[in-house]
Amino acid sequence: MKRSIKTRLLGSHFIAIFLTVIVLEIICFISIKNYYYKNIEENIKTQAENSSQFYIKHFSNEDITLYADDLIQNLYNATNAEVQVIDKEGKLIRDSLGIEEGTDMEVYEDVKYVFKNRKVYEWIGTPNYTNEKCISISYPIWDYQKDKPNIIRIVVSLKPTDIFLDKLLMIFIAAGVFMITIISVVSISISNTIITPINSITNIAKKMAEGNFKEKATKKYNDEIGILSDTLNYMADEILKNENLKNEFISSISHELRTPLTSIKGWALTLERKDFTDERKRAEGLDIIVKESERLSNLVEDLLDFSRFQAGRIALNIEEVDLNELLSRTLNELEPRFERNNISLDRNFSEIHNIKGDKNRLKQVFINILDNALKFTEDGGIISVGLENNEKNVIISIKDTGCGISEEDLPNVLKKFYKVHSNKPGSGIGLAVCDEIIKLHHGKIEIESEFGTIVRIYLAYK
Repeated sequence: MKRSIKTRLLGSHFIAIFLTVIVLEIICFISIKNYYYKNIEENIKTQAENSSQFYIKHFSNEDITLYADDLIQNLYNATNAEVQVIDKEGKLIRDSLGIEEGTDMEVYEDVKYVFKNRKVYEWIGTPNYTNEKCISISYPIWDYQKDKPNIIRIVVSLKPTDIFLDKLLMIFIAAGVFMITIISVVSISISNTIITPINSITNIAKKMAEGNFKEKATKKYNDEIGILSDTLNYMADEILKNENLKNEFISSISHELRTPLTSIKGWALTLERKDFTDERKRAEGLDIIVKESERLSNLVEDLLDFSRFQAGRIALNIEEVDLNELLSRTLNELEPRFERNNISLDRNFSEIHNIKGDKNRLKQVFINILDNALKFTEDGGIISVGLENNEKNVIISIKDTGCGISEEDLPNVLKKFYKVHSNKPGSGIGLAVCDEIIKLHHGKIEIESEFGTIVRIYLAYK
């Protein structure tokens, strides 16, 4: 059976509160009870001691039987308690309540203890001549013989005290119930401030799972649940952004595929005609079909690469790489395009050590970044390619004088499907693939844009 957080929270709170209140009340009640019992004990012990000292001082040479009535009367007046005088044989001499003289008192624990240990002793129990619980103090009184003590025994009924303590216990129980009720109500209120937002967030999450990302979680408190609300809302915004990027990507890819296919299909139908005999046009058409087929092949290869990177199925072919030679050869291959677009190329290479890497994948990165630079640099512009090193890294920098990237777009250019200029050709995954390749080489790509764009690629020596 599923138990909700609220049930577990309230259950644990109630158990903790209940046990705490019960333990505290038990401790308090026992402490108060002991205090009252101890107070009674100390009071009658003091009176017994005073009487014993008075007898020893003035009448120790006399038979205690002669002064038993005086001792009892004085103690009774001082304590309003039952007073007994017991001789050396443990027999009752006098009792303020009139218990029969000669009664054997050694049946009581406190009397036995005094005869055995010659020390004062207290006892709590029910005497055999009453049903009330009592506390008794037996105090030794020494006469001139000093062989064995007589005993003054004071017995106080605990019934009035116990009645008071019973009433106090009822007050404690009522106060405990009241405290538990109040604290439980407060706990329920506090738990609602936790559970209600969680339930709201859960409902919002379910709606998001169904595809409704317009619903937002309401942040009521600036705490962990508030942070969870912000995180959920941020997640929904990011999913919407990615959904839009995905849709733009599909639209862009569709366009990128349709354009060459249209050219290929158009020229194929033209070349199929029997009455088409213009050899110059035929050669031009075949050249367009070949180039557009290569363009389609490159686009499909980009998509396959991106799919492999996403699935983590790319393995690098690591070898010794001469970056001077690799970068120079790549620029030489692209040089006709620089000339065709009337863009100047500025090379600034330093002599650096070889690195370990995948030559083909690194060339793919250089071509992709240079292709973007060429795409967004106007006639008469300049693209500068630099190669330098520091203690840890080789740094490849590619700088153009193109239109640049806005501050808003700059943090997103390496994200998948993101296109800065939607009206320009491209799939939006080229830079994302480049970023993944460089990360596999334990490097990083940094992009700056103020006047034109600077792309820096950092590759570690080790």
